[in-house]
Amino acid sequence: MSPTRRQLLALIASAASGPLRAGPRARVRAVAFDAFVLFSPQVVIRSAREVAGDKGDALFTAASAKLFGYTWYYTSAKRYAEFDKLAADAFASAGQGLGVALGSGDVDRMVEAYSRLELWPDVPAALQALRRRGVRLAMLSNLSGQALKANLRAGEIEEHFEFVLSTDQAQQYKPSPKAYDLAVRAFRIPRNEIGFAASASWDASGATWFGFPTAWVNRNGLPAEMAHVAPAIISREISGVLQLAGVQPA
Repeated sequence: MSPTRRQLLALIASAASGPLRAGPRARVRAVAFDAFVLFSPQVVIRSAREVAGDKGDALFTAASAKLFGYTWYYTSAKRYAEFDKLAADAFASAGQGLGVALGSGDVDRMVEAYSRLELWPDVPAALQALRRRGVRLAMLSNLSGQALKANLRAGEIEEHFEFVLSTDQAQQYKPSPKAYDLAVRAFRIPRNEIGFAASASWDASGATWFGFPTAWVNRNGLPAEMAHVAPAIISREISGVLQLAGVQPA
């Protein structure tokens, strides 16, 4: 019997306290991480507040929505522009819409903040647990390679990562299959043995469609989108990634 809408919503709500589903049967030998599973965007939000005052939160929210749309727009048209350019365009356009006067220095300051992200507190121990079990790790993000490497160095976790994969290398943003395939090409193992750790529902859905066993680390407790295919695991913290890889937390 198919579950009712109420039952589905109850399942989604249960993700607020822990993983929603058991992981897949195939052994996960490697994990590719979206950047925001590991890093908080709060430094970008603070930068927007410094630039736009009490409109800072609205500026960040509007720019994030525009940036999301721009990446999909370019990818669907089989074109590409670097993340920093699209982020700059998104902040400038959002500022116009909100009546916030932004100089080029203001925009540069907010875009540069994506290279100064702060590590979530649960990340170091989780990465150590994965590496102790021999799980190979990579970054796989729409952020530029330069930003990813800067954040890994600042967070003092770069030693754990075998590959730093930016969608710059594919010239397509996630959820393009070409973007996810970067991890398959890097690890050189079957996609069903590569776990993917997503920070957004759409990314979890795209990775699942691609064939990755996927954990959605839903740190903000957002409701799942009904149009998105469900990942193997949904959790509020990085513990869902450990479960995906069959690793016990320290």
